[in-house]
Amino acid sequence: MILENGKLKNRSHKDDIDFRRALLDKHSQLMRMHLRYHCFKRAKEEFESVKSLFTFLHDKGETMDYYTLDDFKQDSMRFEK
Repeated sequence: MILENGKLKNRSHKDDIDFRRALLDKHSQLMRMHLRYHCFKRAKEEFESVKSLFTFLHDKGETMDYYTLDDFKQDSMRFEK
């Protein structure tokens, strides 16, 4: 029973928009923190998570106030190098 509940809970997180929005918020905060402390390699790693989360949410028509499309474009150009 517990195992089945765990599977159900994990499955629902994969499709849960609110959960992905919260993940995007945390990863974008970590990315900014790493940039602030000049840890470019770690910031770039966090951006990979941000990129996949942002792309998923943007494709679903979700908009975020804390991490906008302009922020995403600027970060894409920054980490493209």
